[in-house]
Amino acid sequence: MAGLENNGISKGATVLRLITLALLAIMCVFKLFLTYRGLDQPAAMDQAQIARSVAKGQGFTTNFLRPLDVMTANAQAKKMKEPFSALSMRDTTHAPLNILAMAVALKMTGCDDFESTAMNDGGYVYKADRVISAVSMSFFIIAIVLAYTLISRLFDEVVACATCCFMLCSDLVLQYSVSGLPQPLMLCCMLAALHALLSGVRASEEGSDYWALFYVTLSFVCVGLMCLSGWMSLWPAAGLLLFCCFYFRPAGSYAMAAAAVLLLLLAVPAIMNYRHTGSMFGNAMLGLYNSFGGGEEAALRAANLNNSPLQGSGFVLKFLSHTFSQLRSLYVNMGSIIVVPFFFLAMLNRFRRDDVQALKWAVFSMWGISCVGMALFGVDVPVNPSQLAFLFIPIFAAFGISLVFNFLARIKYESATFVQARGLTLFVLILVSAGPFLSTVPNSLYLGIWIGDRGRPHYPPYYPPALNVNLTAITSPQDVIVTDQPYAVAWYANRKAMWIPRLVDDFSTYLEPCLNESGARVGGFLITPSSHSMPAQQGGMAAIIAEMGDFAPLAMEGKLLQIVPRHNMALADLFVDTAGADNSMTLGKLVSSHGRFSQRVPLLGAEIMYYCEPGNGPKN
Repeated sequence: MAGLENNGISKGATVLRLITLALLAIMCVFKLFLTYRGLDQPAAMDQAQIARSVAKGQGFTTNFLRPLDVMTANAQAKKMKEPFSALSMRDTTHAPLNILAMAVALKMTGCDDFESTAMNDGGYVYKADRVISAVSMSFFIIAIVLAYTLISRLFDEVVACATCCFMLCSDLVLQYSVSGLPQPLMLCCMLAALHALLSGVRASEEGSDYWALFYVTLSFVCVGLMCLSGWMSLWPAAGLLLFCCFYFRPAGSYAMAAAAVLLLLLAVPAIMNYRHTGSMFGNAMLGLYNSFGGGEEAALRAANLNNSPLQGSGFVLKFLSHTFSQLRSLYVNMGSIIVVPFFFLAMLNRFRRDDVQALKWAVFSMWGISCVGMALFGVDVPVNPSQLAFLFIPIFAAFGISLVFNFLARIKYESATFVQARGLTLFVLILVSAGPFLSTVPNSLYLGIWIGDRGRPHYPPYYPPALNVNLTAITSPQDVIVTDQPYAVAWYANRKAMWIPRLVDDFSTYLEPCLNESGARVGGFLITPSSHSMPAQQGGMAAIIAEMGDFAPLAMEGKLLQIVPRHNMALADLFVDTAGADNSMTLGKLVSSHGRFSQRVPLLGAEIMYYCEPGNGPKN
């Protein structure tokens, strides 16, 4: 009987292994070629344009100028008695490891040369976008392999293959696989860390303290690399430190060694951030404004943090709101995989092997601290560079599947019947989990086949040809474009792009003088669907006003021109200071029909409008 059961399990594992490999190949082709639409994540575009600078030998310089960054870097340069240049400003927002991987790929494919990637062939998908997504896909494939080997060590090959199949059929997981975000690389590092931790736990159980310390240290080397891929990884790192404090003996000794490794790995970027901003964290801590202030974006778009102060009064309510949002959206944030919630039932189950039991508590500790971090930073959307739930999908799913198999094993089946019941259960669970993805397949395939090689951009709000071809043609590398879509301009147009501030006074009094002193000049204002279409989907005109502040009339002008194109109205004309008694800058003085940037250049009709000085538009 045991021989028949083992034979059935072996055959089941072989079939699942083949299915997993086939599914992996199919999904890679499907997402990267058949239905690929380009990048759609601001953080991915931002990291990509920094990677291009690295590949060109310009270091971690950025085209994306956040107003707060400009003012902070300028003040720090004066403090250090060094020259400040907005045209070669260093990025202090992103962790470096994913950017370095992108830079290598761009260099190897020749996409670091902006001219060679110009979209002159009439296509809608930027060539370099696919290179960036291929980097994410490569890390995703490595993560699948690491997940398979780790879960095989914890349970068996059937559970490992089933977990991989669940991931490959999840729409959210597949979105991350081509997103360009650091999560696939972070997942690789985390799974490698858990591999080392599992070896450390087993060495400790065998009484080999030397090897236990070695493997735990190796685990935190991997965790350090995870932090260098995305700063939010410091939260699960803290959770793993907490586990090591209580699990290994003598208490705290392993955690101290692990903390020393982390500090050593993070020392260089911390020193560089301090040199350029006066803070070891750079902009990483501004995410706290999502709970303590008016939001991270509001802080970054202000010339002075006094315009976006921290607010402690509503912190508790915001923190609780973000916490409940994380718990409420846990199923969605973890890929809508039906077995993921079973992990919490597995927490109540006592596994026979101590190493499995230990890893379960380690993962729970990492997840718990991560939830606190995401609540503090206000992470409430499934696809986000700060979203950590994605990292726990494979291990949560593996424990969930194992628990389901344990329930099935308690039912007295014949050996052949048990294998069949397990196979049928897996098929049904995977089919249910794949529902959200399968529902999108027909439409995605139809559009991919119908449009063909030209592709289908993520429009609105992104239309790469308008930036890569049209905007580049009428601007120069010395121009700074003030826009609501700076990350896209920085990546697709290879131009310096400053996030449009909420206050006109911030622009005229602080930002433009600072840019002029550094040798840069404001070329004009670019308004895209990011300001006049995307906020409208959430809250209409009130949302546009809240998003754009003093520049809201400029954002709404595009929509007005679409509705009544023959009237050729300019909303900014309503904000001209006709009295002339006040010399302060107004929106009308900037972009009205009689203002400084009075020439309107439609890059995609009224949808994407560029406001520049007369004579600086298209040359006939």
